[in-house]
Amino acid sequence: MDAKLRNDADRIIAESLRAVLPGEAVRRALKAFHPGGGKTILVAAGKAAWQMAKDAAEALGAVDAGIVITKYEHVRGYIPGVV
Repeated sequence: MDAKLRNDADRIIAESLRAVLPGEAVRRALKAFHPGGGKTILVAAGKAAWQMAKDAAEALGAVDAGIVITKYEHVRGYIPGVV
């Protein structure tokens, strides 16, 4: 396999893997979402819940309340507005 073809294949694989990461999927899904009036409450559960909640809070700008249910070792820090 020539070097250019190999480089293109590596780039395609890397971009494909990045596109399906939980945080990336959440950011993409919320890109055009703009909360209306009222409170924004974030709920996340599962193995990737912390990362998805973190990225959702960042994409939304702020959340008024929320909860993340996941394994303790999956938590990587505080998310403002989320318990």
